[in-house]
Amino acid sequence: MPVLRNLDLEVNPAEHVVLTGPSGVGKTTVAALVQGNRRPDSGTVSIGGHDLRGVPVAWVRAQMGVVAQDTYLFTGTLRDNLLIADPRADDDRLIDALRRAHLGELMDRLPAGLDTAVGERGMALSGGEAQRVAIARALLKDAPILLLDEPTAHVDLTSEREILQALRTAAKGRTTLTISHRQATIEDAQKRLELRDGHTVALVEGTGA
Repeated sequence: MPVLRNLDLEVNPAEHVVLTGPSGVGKTTVAALVQGNRRPDSGTVSIGGHDLRGVPVAWVRAQMGVVAQDTYLFTGTLRDNLLIADPRADDDRLIDALRRAHLGELMDRLPAGLDTAVGERGMALSGGEAQRVAIARALLKDAPILLLDEPTAHVDLTSEREILQALRTAAKGRTTLTISHRQATIEDAQKRLELRDGHTVALVEGTGA
């Protein structure tokens, strides 16, 4: 049985659109389609007029920075985990990205700075700090599209405020699709759409500037 049917979703350049709705209606499937991780059985998914079935997956992924609900940090240093976004970035750019992701306080208290080991799966960092490292990666990548898939799903309210401030910085001037049901996460969007029963998208309201 199809997860999505009769879905018509368009995000214009530099627009911030939120896709919301209850669990199980297909929001994660939309995220997978946009990233090229899944292909539709019918219909098309396009970026800049390019049907994703006709372009390499590597091209699709180069167009977007992604901040997902489960941030993956591999065993290594903070620098190692940032350089996967842009291997050419020097330390000044890495530190600038961390500060723009509201991790300046963290940097100030880490004796080893960028050489700090983050531990297995980033366990040396809090959940909110790990999410902001993911935002720093998106800032370093500097892709024209930003996909935010439940970026504050597993953090406390204090961390959520910090993450949302960092996301406002990351989304500025970019085409942004946020997938979330948390009110604080969706307040800044210019357009809010609700996915209902996995079938249709209804305009709920415009929320941000």
